[in-house]
Parts: sequence; structure tokens; C-alpha cells
Amino acid sequence: MINRILIALLGIPALMFIYYSGGIYLLALTNIIVGIGLFEFYRMSEAIGIKPYKNIGLVAGVLLPNIIYFKGIETGVGALIIFLILILGIRVINNQVENTSKDIGTTLLGVVYISLMFSHILLFQNLENGWKWLIATQIMVWLCDSAAYFVGMATGRKFFKEGFSAISPKKSKEGAIGGIVFTIIGILLINRFFNLSDNNFAIVILGFFVSLVAQIGDLAESMFKREFKIKDSSRILGEHGGILDRFDSMIFVIPMAYYILKIFVD
Repeated sequence: MINRILIALLGIPALMFIYYSGGIYLLALTNIIVGIGLFEFYRMSEAIGIKPYKNIGLVAGVLLPNIIYFKGIETGVGALIIFLILILGIRVINNQVENTSKDIGTTLLGVVYISLMFSHILLFQNLENGWKWLIATQIMVWLCDSAAYFVGMATGRKFFKEGFSAISPKKSKEGAIGGIVFTIIGILLINRFFNLSDNNFAIVILGFFVSLVAQIGDLAESMFKREFKIKDSSRILGEHGGILDRFDSMIFVIPMAYYILKIFVD
């Protein structure tokens, strides 16, 4: 418990400073999250016999946010296509057939899921008040997680008995609905005090989809861990688990929030 509190006390202010500062600090954070997250993902997949191209995937995954930062998202997507051609070419040259779709699919999934999606955090700097929106997005994710937990504990699956038991036995649909409701209320209050946008419809849309996608991200990582038969992605953060355990929701939310803001607000 002390370890958990200490990491939170140090980590949250540092994260807010990086979000506020942006630039090279945000790029460095992205490289760290992507690099460790990819390592965790590939290591978990190896536990059930999958053989991803781990080293190539790690290099490509860490290069991608740097390409996006300096050259833009279109060039990043182009680099991703080249990466796919490269690993398929290696497979062909090595004359390998068995488990090709599984090994290459897992390698590519790691780069798209962790690197491409989370690297959208760098694009927030292109938005007006980008750092404010980024901090608001992070607060919404934390609020959604807490609200879903407490509402789920209070209701105890009184309305939807099955919940998400196959993926995460403690997660309930009542909690998910509570997370959505409180996240929308939260972003409306944040917008009222910090005047992020005059478009309240866009604010509600943002709150709804951030809360929905945050929970999908959380459950998606739980789904992977159940398939890989692993409790935590790693123990790098002590009682908090691994990087994927802490940033699972943000990995999904970041691109969703960016494109909603791009369409409705920017």
C-alpha cells in the first residue's frame, strides 16, 4: 500500500508537468511508455508459445512516435506499412509457414495497439489548448475508473447478472454505466470552470466516448492477460503492476479523444 501511494504521489505531478510542458518531454514519455509496454506485451504473448518478432517490433514501435513527432501521422502510417512488409519478407526469406499469422499478427498488433494508438498523444500539441485537453482527458479516465469501481461495488450486479465475468470477474455493467454518467458530469464541470469549449454537445460526446473507450481499453488488456494466463503485465510499478496495467485505458482513449476534438472543437 505504501508503495502504491508513493508512486501515485510522485507519478501524478510528474505526469501533469509533462502534459503541460509537451514538446520533447512528452516525446520522451511516449517513448518510455511504448518501449516498456511493447516489451510487456511481447513477453506475455511468449508465455503461451507465440513467437513475435520482439526485437524488430520494439525498434519499430519506439521509432514510430519519433516519426510521428517529427514528420506527422501520415508518414507514421507509411512507416507502419513498411514494417509489415519487412516482417512478412523475413518470413518468406526464411521459408517459414507454421504459425505465420499468429507470430506476425501478434508482432503487428503490439505496434498498432501500443505504439500507433498511444503516439496520438503527441498530436494534442497541434490542438488549441492541447495541454488542457490532454490533462482533462487524463482526469476523465481516472474519474471513470473510480466511478465504475465504486458504483459496481455499491450495486453488486443487481440488474445485469452476467457482467464481464469471462474477462474480468469484478467488472459489472452497472459499474460501466456509472463510469459513463460520472465522467460526463465531470467533464461538464471541468469545462464550466476552465472554459475549454462553448460547444456543450461536443463536451458531452467527448465525455461519453472517453468513458466508454476507457473501459474497453481496460477490459481489452484484461482479455489479453487472461488469454496469456498472466495476472499483471509486469511488476515494474510494484503494486500498480506494469505500464500496460496503468496506461491500458489511455492507450485507447488518446486517439479517440484526439479525433473527437479535431472534428467538433478544433
